[in-house]
Amino acid sequence: MKFDNIVIGGGMAGLSAALRLVEAGQKTLLMASGQSALHFSSGSVDLLESEGDPRTTLPAFMAAHPDHPYSKVGMDNIEASLADLQRHCAEQGLPLVRNETNHQRLTPIGTLKRTWLSPDTCACITDAPIPDALLLATMEGFRDFHPALAAANLATHPRFAHCRVLTGEIRLPQLAEFSRNPHEFRSADIARLFDKQTGGKHPLVAELAREISRMVQESGVPDCSHIVLPACLSLGLVGPRLAELEQRTGCTIKEVATMPPSLIGMRMQEALKRRFMALGGTFLTSERVLGARYEGDKVIGVHSQNGDDQLFEADNFVLASGSFFSRGLESRLRGIREPIFDADVLSLEERDAWAGRRLFDHHPFMGFGVKTDDKLRVLRGGKPLTNLYGAGSVLAHYDPIKEGSGSGVAVATGWQAAGHILAGV
Repeated sequence: MKFDNIVIGGGMAGLSAALRLVEAGQKTLLMASGQSALHFSSGSVDLLESEGDPRTTLPAFMAAHPDHPYSKVGMDNIEASLADLQRHCAEQGLPLVRNETNHQRLTPIGTLKRTWLSPDTCACITDAPIPDALLLATMEGFRDFHPALAAANLATHPRFAHCRVLTGEIRLPQLAEFSRNPHEFRSADIARLFDKQTGGKHPLVAELAREISRMVQESGVPDCSHIVLPACLSLGLVGPRLAELEQRTGCTIKEVATMPPSLIGMRMQEALKRRFMALGGTFLTSERVLGARYEGDKVIGVHSQNGDDQLFEADNFVLASGSFFSRGLESRLRGIREPIFDADVLSLEERDAWAGRRLFDHHPFMGFGVKTDDKLRVLRGGKPLTNLYGAGSVLAHYDPIKEGSGSGVAVATGWQAAGHILAGV
């Protein structure tokens, strides 16, 4: 089974690489082991933690961190990769919005997180005036979003000093079946129920609109017209559903990511997957890659859990298998290991030095990962494998939490890895 390219990993980095390759006419296979980290993400794309425009901060940041993945991609390519992501998402009906500076995304606990790109359905704080009243609402019995906690945290933010942050519960009889088993009362379960009622008049959406109107009336603030709901109204594109609710209620309605699983992140993955397959790509899921075969410094193929007798061959490969969470890296008593290619990894010999002593300390293990050369070619035995490129959180020399750069690095390095492949075709 021979391809031009094989991408290992179905997260943001793998999809960014695969989309660029397949759009260039390359026969591309993407092998995903299952759920990616996107199922646990906000669906927003962070570039770099910064109060203003992170693009003005990046040049100095890269100069100070020459081994950082951003430094190996370059400013022009970083911007091009993010523009490409916006284009692909828009083609699938999932527009991503940004300003000329970082905006602030509302988190499930009511804090504000700076980010660069967000789906247009997300509750975000921009330079626009804050409304005089804001209603945070959830479904009765739903445990993955707590409006009272979010409201208490949001009310401490200076920009909300004048805003009345209200809370409410939505009572829908159709959700009563979930109350028998709270472990099944998740955002995806609610979304499936809404998605079943398609066509015609959307009776459940109409009832939800009546509930929103009731909450506004009972709040005692009749001019409250800004509503935030947990992201649980559709597994697919939620924009049309929110638009229908806005038409029925006269309110502006946005959504906030819930505790995992996050439907906003899942929608992002599905939109990019659909786009990849529409362009002619081949997507294999539940296909964990376990090892590889080589000819000198070149990878000739990989095999999965289905057996090493079935070799997936390609001219070029992209390793975008993720970090520890996705098992792209393995932590063992004797050190860190990359399990597929046994690539060179950055680590510390003294295990006690891997983590800080306090939860919110700096943790060095966040910067562990696979080493690459300046063209993102993966190093093995101190030398680059000539046709294997690394991308995303499997890479060394960056801390996505401390820097606020995780998804930005994933998009930029995936896109740039594909660029190096295409430059050599």
